[in-house]
Amino acid sequence: MTHMERLYSELDVVPVPVDVPDLGVEAGTTATVDTVYADGRMLSLEIGREDGASAGFVDVEVEEDGSLHVVGFSPIGEPIGHVVPSEHLR
Repeated sequence: MTHMERLYSELDVVPVPVDVPDLGVEAGTTATVDTVYADGRMLSLEIGREDGASAGFVDVEVEEDGSLHVVGFSPIGEPIGHVVPSEHLR
């Protein structure tokens, strides 16, 4: 399935593809699509905490094969526009 076949919408629930330790997220944790960009090729995923608050956002690219690739993340409490590049996930 390609991203053109799978159209994401706001409020869809999707798994985070890799661990994001700075947000306390493990691969497979479900996140909510907050915003869809670039004709569905980019998604901003909101990570919820058990208490219902938001832990932050993970930005993912939808690959041609439909897989999700993390390109950055933003913890809650960081300055607006601050995005940590995905190389910090390795």
